[in-house]
Amino acid sequence: MQVHTRDAARKTSVLFLTAMASLGLCLTACRSQSPPQTEQSQKPAEVKRYELKGKVVSTDMPQKKVVVDAQDIPGFMGAMTMPYPVKDAGLLDKLAAGDQITAQVVQSGNEFWLENIVVVQKGTGAQASPSK
Repeated sequence: MQVHTRDAARKTSVLFLTAMASLGLCLTACRSQSPPQTEQSQKPAEVKRYELKGKVVSTDMPQKKVVVDAQDIPGFMGAMTMPYPVKDAGLLDKLAAGDQITAQVVQSGNEFWLENIVVVQKGTGAQASPSK
């Protein structure tokens, strides 16, 4: 009876050690395949640029936004009147309602804004109404 107990204990020990070794290998393999979350969150968002053509409807200096009645922006969105953020508030000083402009829509992740705004034709300065 004592031999049977020793054999059972030995089998249990071998089974336990095999299970631990397998678990260790699995954890090592899983860890090496996926980078830590902090590395993924540090990856910068891809920056995309699109050409905008449109008419200034209004400007909002305190919010640093310009409402533009824009034509289709291929690869970004269809024709639409909407506010666009402008990071450089100095660009808004040169704009007035009715101005025909070109600009670059810059998209980084979920954020977008206008850069390189050029007035191609001055408007009347009167509040422009969006075209339908």
